[in-house]
Amino acid sequence: MLLLHLHPRAVPAEALAFPRTFALGGIAVVLFVLLAVTGSLLLFGYEPSPERAYGSVREIIDQAPFGAFVRNVHHWAANGFLLVAFLHLLRVLYTGAHHPPRRANWIVGLALLLLVVASNFTGYLLPWDQLAYWAVTIATGMLEYVPLVGATLLRAARGGSEVGSKTLALFFVMHVAILPILLFVLTAFHFWLVRKGGGVILPRREGEDAPRRTLVPTSPNLVAREGSAALVTLAVVLLIAAVLEAPLLAQANPGMSPNPAKAPWYFMGLQELLVHLHPAFAVFVVPLLAAALLLALPYLRYGEAASGSYFHSRSGARTA
Repeated sequence: MLLLHLHPRAVPAEALAFPRTFALGGIAVVLFVLLAVTGSLLLFGYEPSPERAYGSVREIIDQAPFGAFVRNVHHWAANGFLLVAFLHLLRVLYTGAHHPPRRANWIVGLALLLLVVASNFTGYLLPWDQLAYWAVTIATGMLEYVPLVGATLLRAARGGSEVGSKTLALFFVMHVAILPILLFVLTAFHFWLVRKGGGVILPRREGEDAPRRTLVPTSPNLVAREGSAALVTLAVVLLIAAVLEAPLLAQANPGMSPNPAKAPWYFMGLQELLVHLHPAFAVFVVPLLAAALLLALPYLRYGEAASGSYFHSRSGARTA
């Protein structure tokens, strides 16, 4: 039913231009499906326990047919998923697509981005190697600096005081069940809101009523473009997976920290802030202010600014 109502029967011809959206939303969906398929295959060989997790990953790489390739695809698709979701958020912001009547969809998009980050983070620990163990140890350790509830948040994230078997079990369930279900439901809602809001936002000059648009059939015009973007995305991920191996260090050793120990790349900004700011500001105040600003963007007063055009103006482009 979702597929039948994903698009209207006809769309404005102007909306088909590639620079309008760079197909980022569709690419994100393709990567999500690819992650679901490869993740399901990896589950046939993975064992979620500290004693067997690392060994089972090694068996997948060394013994399972195409096991290393499937793991590479899953790893690089996950990183690409987060990057594409972030770029999609920027595209929506820079074209003014967060204004009414699309205000609610901006909030849903922020929730989806948060779920993508959580999905990447929970999957980071599953190989149970030195890279994963200490990255999760550092990232979860930041929670301790949150005022008043830091210790409680830390224990909740780890399932105890230290990263161990309960942490791995918690992250495994979140990664393979809870987060994918939430992602699927919110993605379906996200697309429904896009359809309800009139599809892709198109340029409109200030004070101009909705202009008449030339409509073209969705199939094959839009469908062919989406199919092409999906095939190119698939080809790029498969090529990267064939050339670059997903990292896997030695088995996790709680008594030997690598030097330097780093958080996952998407949390390294917070780790760097710890060097320059008080920990409470770095891991609580700054992220809280950033989140509040993102949530408030659709509700700020913008006057009668035109929508649909990138940056709205040259001064807007310079500001961005």
